Amino acid sequence: MKISQEATEQQKPIQDTFLLYLSRLSLMIGDHNYSSLADTDSRRVEGAEDFKTLSANTDKITRETKQPLDEHLIGVATFTAKFARHLPNIATQMPTLEKHRALEKNTSIERFAWQNHAFKLAKSLQQASQTDGFFGVNMASTGCGKTIGNARIMYGLADPKVGARFTIALGLRVLTLQTGQSFRQDLNLNDEQLAILVGGTANKNLFEYNQKDKQNIEIINEAESSQHTSPVFGSESSEELIEEWLDSSIDYQDYSELNIDTILTDNKARRLLFSPIVTCTVDHIIQASECKRGGKFIAPMLRLLSSDLILDEPDDFDQNDLPALARLVHLAGVFGSRVLLSSATLTPDLISGLYHAYLAGRNLFNQSQNKSSPTVVCAWFDEQEKAMMSVQCADISTFNQAHEKFIAKRIDFLKVQPVRRQAEILAITAKYHHEKQAQFYAELGQSIIQGAIQLHEQHHQVDEVSTKRISIGLVRIANISQLTQIALQLFAQSNIPTDTHIHLACYHSKQLLVLRNALENRLDRILKRSSSQPNRIFSHSEIQNALAKSDVTNHLFIVLATPVAEVGRDHDYDWAIVEPSSMRSIIQLAGRVWRHRPEKIAMNANILLMQYNIRHLRNQGKSQKMPVFVRPGFETLKLKPHSYDLCDLVSEAQLKKVDAQPRIAKDKNLKSNTQNTIQSLAELEHRVMANVMNNAQTNYVNAYWQDHSASHRANTHLQQLSSFRDNAGFAQEDWLVIPNEESPIGFDAYYAEDVYANTLNDSTPQNQSFKNLDFDFEHSQISPWLNTTLEQALLNLQQHEPEYSINSMAIRYASVSLDRIDKQNSRGWLFSEYLGFIRQ
Repeated sequence: MKISQEATEQQKPIQDTFLLYLSRLSLMIGDHNYSSLADTDSRRVEGAEDFKTLSANTDKITRETKQPLDEHLIGVATFTAKFARHLPNIATQMPTLEKHRALEKNTSIERFAWQNHAFKLAKSLQQASQTDGFFGVNMASTGCGKTIGNARIMYGLADPKVGARFTIALGLRVLTLQTGQSFRQDLNLNDEQLAILVGGTANKNLFEYNQKDKQNIEIINEAESSQHTSPVFGSESSEELIEEWLDSSIDYQDYSELNIDTILTDNKARRLLFSPIVTCTVDHIIQASECKRGGKFIAPMLRLLSSDLILDEPDDFDQNDLPALARLVHLAGVFGSRVLLSSATLTPDLISGLYHAYLAGRNLFNQSQNKSSPTVVCAWFDEQEKAMMSVQCADISTFNQAHEKFIAKRIDFLKVQPVRRQAEILAITAKYHHEKQAQFYAELGQSIIQGAIQLHEQHHQVDEVSTKRISIGLVRIANISQLTQIALQLFAQSNIPTDTHIHLACYHSKQLLVLRNALENRLDRILKRSSSQPNRIFSHSEIQNALAKSDVTNHLFIVLATPVAEVGRDHDYDWAIVEPSSMRSIIQLAGRVWRHRPEKIAMNANILLMQYNIRHLRNQGKSQKMPVFVRPGFETLKLKPHSYDLCDLVSEAQLKKVDAQPRIAKDKNLKSNTQNTIQSLAELEHRVMANVMNNAQTNYVNAYWQDHSASHRANTHLQQLSSFRDNAGFAQEDWLVIPNEESPIGFDAYYAEDVYANTLNDSTPQNQSFKNLDFDFEHSQISPWLNTTLEQALLNLQQHEPEYSINSMAIRYASVSLDRIDKQNSRGWLFSEYLGFIRQ
């Protein structure tokens, strides 16, 4: 209030960033709440008759004036002032998690023992972190329990007299659901203590159906049509604050003394705000800094204002998304929150850049509280007790020195670990000709099969009953269009050894939700491996049935997948073949090899890296100005590798032991390179990350907090330049596929928005944009694997929801997001239940 009074007395624009955020927040909430009042609501104020013709907003249904302008302005001002007086309650008096034994007690499991030391260190930093803020980095290895460890760290930082409040933000919906379920089971958190926020009920329902132990949880489910309404002038203020599905049963009426329920009228926003712990997708919480229009930022900002933040696997995001992530971390600092980054593969420049964003934000928070400039409490964690450390850092130089010290210990630790993943280069001789594309993909497919057979020979299991040999491998292809072309040509191969049969599954995002879920459900079950039960793999019906189809000795089960297989799925493969996009993708995918069998040591290669990226092969003979290691990848027009041959870009040491070392530390042996030519794949990533996230010059990332006039916070210019989840500029359309035997293509395709708004009967099929893929997947030595029909998948789901018809089930679950049909994609899509959607 003091800052506000000074600004009023001096009659100057608001320059204080903290006050600017809170003022806009209060005004938007006042606008949102007053705009939502019904005509008969007693809180409506009287305006002058002369202003009745000036509309502030219109009714969504009748499109008539809902509130005259003068009444609206007076009412919003009243509501805004009332909410502003309650802001301190939101920041300090929300429900917390106190005296929770599951987070306080030490674990006796040796693999998780580091959590005990991390918790102890966090407790020792509690008081200092309140005064100066907290920026933590958890780089414990995969399988060491980082998720639970993160919760214990944040719980340890909280004042025990007050309790803990924190938000875990993740990149994928499935990880959000998995983390929420893990917290409920492993930490004994009930629905009042933990809220789970994901997009849409369909993903949540499918996740629950896939679980053996289904939980009886309350669903807050708004009508689907409410999420798909056409915009009406002035009505953004009355839209729902949260459209996503929210699982929480907290009774906010228990906290009625805070008197917030009469101000914050959105039910789901209240539940999100009141829950002590929230797991959500980053897409939701990042709206606090990224919302360009309407009130979608309100609930995330209130949450950020009243809780600490854990960013899980932030380096999984494309570099184009990282500026938005930096803005979120900065805002957490502005609001006085504590931040913890969690990933085993965080790069130095990403960490340094996010610390810089946080420090700038925390400086503003301390100024607003009339405190001295902060020396931010920084802490580093991993599975080594002696490596954990904390340093109070007032500037970027002190932080970087401390981080280098921690990374040096981590590198020493990784160097002495057994070799779990070893790689070789898979020679690629295929030559691309536009007139002979089928031949190119056939040659590429043949190289992949030869590599798969090589890996199978070294890493197979033998069925004790039939003596047949099996292995399950992952072939990672960067882009969907290349994957589908390779899959089609694999079924035309003739040079397969006679004692070999290949069982092929195709896994990518351009597939109907219900069919992708059916595939993922089977993969989740089959690829849950165990060292103590190695023969369990033969007990799965999908394996038994496949083996029964052929009497040959060698059975290769291959999952041909895009980068969707790299993160989010807890899968354990015997081997992998990788089309290179980046060192990050190689390391991430390597983590799926022998993931559940920690005792296995790689005596020879269990990973093959394709010599060339397919995009490079297709561009041969053309100008090499356009980036090749891109979408996904780090190459830019200015920063390019000196070669596209992986033999020149990955060192022998990196091949002999595939782990996180190239990501978490820069190669000190590389000469200082001020030119734009890059010597290695790892250097390419570090150079790009430094340029984007840790640039000494002002750029579109650090300008957000380096401009002390707060001008960049008063507009969305930087958000427009670096939008989160920009999808490479391709506009998306949501489709529904409804089975129809009378249709020439066997189904009807509808715009999802039409069906949600007008019902199925009143919507028009758009079948002209789709054709069935005319291809015979018959081969004596290659069989489709883990495939199912749309009708069968819907029938399986109907067992869980018998009250719904097949068409209703399709409306709920047979959806897909595709690139908008326009001049660049005017011919539409081919569809196959096995391969998914392919551009015509």
